[in-house]
Amino acid sequence: MGKEKWRKIVKRREKVDVLVVDGYIDEPSLLGVPPYLSPEPRMLVGVAREANLTWEYITVDEYRKNGLPLGDIVLVHGGVTVPGKYLGGTPMTAEEAESIAEEPGETFLGGPFARYESVDGYEHYATKDLAAYFYDSLYGKEKDRWADPQEMEDWLKFGHKVVERHPLYPDPLLIEMSAYRGCPRYFTGGCSFCSEPDYGEPRFREQEDIIEEMELLYEKGVRNFRLGGQSCTLSYKSKCIGRKEVPVPRPDEIKILFKGIYERCPELNVFHLDNANPAVIAKYPKKSQDILQTIVEYTTPGNVLAFGLESADERVIEENNLNSGPSEVKKAVRLMNKVGRERGSNGMPKLLPGINFLGGLKGETKETYHKNLQFLKELVAEDLLLRRINIRQVLSHTEDFELRYKRKFKRFKEKVRKEIDRPLLKKMLPEATLLKDVYMEKMDGKTTFGRQIGTYPLLVGVNYPLELHSYYDIKVTDHGYRSITGVHSPLHIEDIAFKELKEVPGIGKKRAASIFRERPKSISELEELIDDGEALERILNFLDLKDDG
Repeated sequence: MGKEKWRKIVKRREKVDVLVVDGYIDEPSLLGVPPYLSPEPRMLVGVAREANLTWEYITVDEYRKNGLPLGDIVLVHGGVTVPGKYLGGTPMTAEEAESIAEEPGETFLGGPFARYESVDGYEHYATKDLAAYFYDSLYGKEKDRWADPQEMEDWLKFGHKVVERHPLYPDPLLIEMSAYRGCPRYFTGGCSFCSEPDYGEPRFREQEDIIEEMELLYEKGVRNFRLGGQSCTLSYKSKCIGRKEVPVPRPDEIKILFKGIYERCPELNVFHLDNANPAVIAKYPKKSQDILQTIVEYTTPGNVLAFGLESADERVIEENNLNSGPSEVKKAVRLMNKVGRERGSNGMPKLLPGINFLGGLKGETKETYHKNLQFLKELVAEDLLLRRINIRQVLSHTEDFELRYKRKFKRFKEKVRKEIDRPLLKKMLPEATLLKDVYMEKMDGKTTFGRQIGTYPLLVGVNYPLELHSYYDIKVTDHGYRSITGVHSPLHIEDIAFKELKEVPGIGKKRAASIFRERPKSISELEELIDDGEALERILNFLDLKDDG
């Protein structure tokens, strides 16, 4: 684009100056697949607004349904580096990105697509911040660079209006935010597989900047937020960055941030976090406990801090410069259980750890997966809870990593799901636990699937149809490896359907037919139909009946 070309754009009713296409991202420290909205699309709209350009924002799912609106400039941002299973949306494929490049308009590509994928057809590729590249291009510079801190603040705040265009606005839209980007271990190269050190020395956002951005979105009616886009939440504004591999946490700075958010945005439905370095918790337990207590006080239940153990094999840890070992992670898990395992108002524990494992790291042997499994068994033996165990193959665009022991990796994953995940889930959410505000997203056959809005939410299945895009309270009836089955609550006996009734534990088809036919109005009337005391006790956990005794 010429130096002044953007000033001469001919305004047409059927066109906008700038079209932002959100292809969704999923990276180690950022989520953008619905219900999440990541920061970069907000920054892109911020640049357009700062330049007084007309703009439009669409998601890739909207593009699939309705095609591409016309834009003189088309900005595509997306790409997945840590793929998962998605319910609320489907990330853009490289083929779809190439199709968009063939549409009219000057085309720009950013995010993991531009960084790591071979996507053809674009006039501009930004391997760093697409917003910064786009801004420079408006003045003929076209420089691939990271946005500086003040630019980010300006563009995020200018771009807050994009939420009004999102198909999930205002609810269940979940805004992904960050307190900083980059890794405190940048000066040693960080973990071998991770892209966070590429950002260089962490630049911490000021508390007031984070709060102001959040408040702008809050005033637009958004009530769900995740401060997830940082490599370690406990390292925010830490001391000794660049000098110590494990920086010294500062509980006072973190409390200023969280208390300020609470005071300015007092009616949040969801406020969650993501990553934490367990080495920080293990080395500074008192300071870390103060921070964890602040998190429990000012965030909402169901919160998770994910620990990047990656491997319990000391050789793998050393060869990949990982940030912590099994003993440090175990100490961190213990402390977080002590502070956060109490059940919160939505049915989930207030704050629990997650643990990440990677297959295919340098130095792996067949014994590596045995050590990983043994480590998890030790946690279970101590009666410690984990909210999630994420097992994936390392994705790298170098030749340094290779999954040599595919059968061992697959077997490890299967054993964790059967021997660890399901028992932990049953312990964490016993039968009849009430999970509040489950948002129903998808129907598959006669089963309705939903999740609570938040970080790493559990998949919830109900074996009969419920209204989609609505919230329900769900009582747990059964446990999968990483999901639960349930029935909606309350179940009113006077209008319950047979298909709903037979899903209640302890009933079965024969009893369900009897209860459905008789419609007992009280507990004593139900007792006349159920001759099994244990079954009756289970059933009463689910049915809404008067206590006439």
